[in-house]
Amino acid sequence: MEVAPSTPDSGEHAPVASTPTDRICALIVTWNRKALVTNVLNALSRQTYPTKLIDLVIVDNAGTDGTLDHLVSSINPERVIDNRTELAREPRFDTPRPRTWGNPAAPNSLGLASVTIVRNQANLGGCGGFNTGFAFVEHWFGKSGFGGPDYVWLVDDDIDLPTDTLQHLVETMRSDPAVGLVGSRTCDINDRARTIETTIYFNSATGAMQDDAPPHHPRHDHHKKWIQSVGGPRGQGGPDGYRGAMDVDVVSACSMLARWKAVLGDGGKHPGVGFWDHRYFIYCDDADWCLRFAKAGYRVVLNLNAVVYHTPWNLKLTPARIYYANRNRMWMVQKVLPTPALRSVTEQVMRGFLFDALHAAAHRRLFHADIILNTGLDVVNGVAGKTGSDGPPPMPILHALRAAGCLRHGARVAVICNVHDSMNWVEALKLQVAAAFASGGEPGEVLPEWQIIARNDVNTPPPPPGAVIYGRHLKSRLKKQLWLLRSRPSAVIVFDQINDFPVLLAARHTLHVDHRKPDQVQLERDGWTRRLAFLLRWFKARRSLLGYARRVEPFRSATRYG
Repeated sequence: MEVAPSTPDSGEHAPVASTPTDRICALIVTWNRKALVTNVLNALSRQTYPTKLIDLVIVDNAGTDGTLDHLVSSINPERVIDNRTELAREPRFDTPRPRTWGNPAAPNSLGLASVTIVRNQANLGGCGGFNTGFAFVEHWFGKSGFGGPDYVWLVDDDIDLPTDTLQHLVETMRSDPAVGLVGSRTCDINDRARTIETTIYFNSATGAMQDDAPPHHPRHDHHKKWIQSVGGPRGQGGPDGYRGAMDVDVVSACSMLARWKAVLGDGGKHPGVGFWDHRYFIYCDDADWCLRFAKAGYRVVLNLNAVVYHTPWNLKLTPARIYYANRNRMWMVQKVLPTPALRSVTEQVMRGFLFDALHAAAHRRLFHADIILNTGLDVVNGVAGKTGSDGPPPMPILHALRAAGCLRHGARVAVICNVHDSMNWVEALKLQVAAAFASGGEPGEVLPEWQIIARNDVNTPPPPPGAVIYGRHLKSRLKKQLWLLRSRPSAVIVFDQINDFPVLLAARHTLHVDHRKPDQVQLERDGWTRRLAFLLRWFKARRSLLGYARRVEPFRSATRYG
């Protein structure tokens, strides 16, 4: 199959007016999201694109919330198949289970051409789940009467869709055989008039993904002209809103249509882009796929009319998710950058890991500092799969205060407030502690004194009288350490792992609080011994990370998985 080269300034593509005939296989990977995935299935069943041309494969990633039984009873799938493997790149599909549920003679209740549920015996992550789906499409539909789908449609299990999303995606795909991937404009599922993601470009100088095309990017001028017409890549859009289609570097897998022949290839001149990189588990797997499509000569296109409603990605971030995003990004750039640029970008990122780890260790986030160091070390050592950590396991707030020695006479807890709304979080936390103490306090225990340490720009609401106020500059933060030396708090509370005040001279415990869940906290031991041990590990890691940056080479997978 001959394909045209990627065009940097494609503009808008006119819809193709014809009777739809293209077969679609929609892939959904789900894990313990019974209610959410049910909503997605309802959205699929309402698509204006002919539902009888849509086959659906749901990959259940070894969920434990009853999703499988719920879906079997509610949508009457044509088949349920077990995938008995621990590795998505080595699928072992059983024969379909005997259809004893619902009405075996009746089709699925969604009105689709067919519905298959593949049950993984292990949680293989989003990456492994979609790889399971790809392998099953090839395994099953390649043997069916219609010879496989024209396109596969990747859909997240926590989204919602307008009725015309798939129609717009297919129109763009049919407009040019060189189009390999088409993605959707993402709007906030809780504020559907607000666009939260459109254009995504790869910055070859930094290895980062960004909304705006960097100055050296071939689409920079076209993107700049578009921004002038709509006002920005996010928000409400210009007078006519976001319309048409644009060539980009990356589209998100929350709603992504892929040309199936481009994935598989023809076995000869065009070997195919292949499946997702099996090393990733989650994050960057879709971006990696997009860059590989472009490298193979296909266009990656964003259809601004094809909307998907989703939760903003930044609301889902945890230390483990950030670990996966950074680790996988470093492997991704190895596939697209030449050696000199690759080594330059790798050194930039590795130095960033080292700086961020030191900063975290100095600001009451030792476990986060370890995670950051492990990110770089796992890139170097090729540690793949599900290896991310979110640090110490959460425990009830009262148990954490007790373990830190804070439920005794004279105990004081310092609370760092350095973002707007911090004081509101403090009040919610104090109410949570008071309620837990009323029902679970032990004889002789008392509630601690709360000491607020607030940055001088946190004033909505203002800190209470007696709060320790510090400025952004280093001199102010170091000066306030003298107060800590006199007051000796028993513990320090850090919200959302965001802290720019070091608290170097006191407190052996840090309580990490997610402001959305103040009843559960992570308790971390601190102290000079632990900091010195970390510092020794940091110097050892520095040699490894910077040495790797000097010798790293471009990567080419020997298999279809990456």
